[in-house]
Amino acid sequence: MTEESESSRPSQGCDRVAFMAWLQSRFARVNAAVLFIGLMFFGWLWGVCGLLLGAPLVAIAKVVFDRVEWLTPAGKLPGR
Repeated sequence: MTEESESSRPSQGCDRVAFMAWLQSRFARVNAAVLFIGLMFFGWLWGVCGLLLGAPLVAIAKVVFDRVEWLTPAGKLPGR
């Protein structure tokens, strides 16, 4: 039985990011598409650290948007 190497499945990393975005969006009450875009942006900006911090930053932004009265319309975009 042969094992698949990491290079034989180039979409494996994208699959993981998409799955984690969906999973985290279920718990944070954030739209999965917004979270995925946020993860891609923060991953591009800060690399691996951005991928680790992207989901909490998007969730924090959503909470701030929901709590601050004049930002409430902006909070509807990342929310479900």
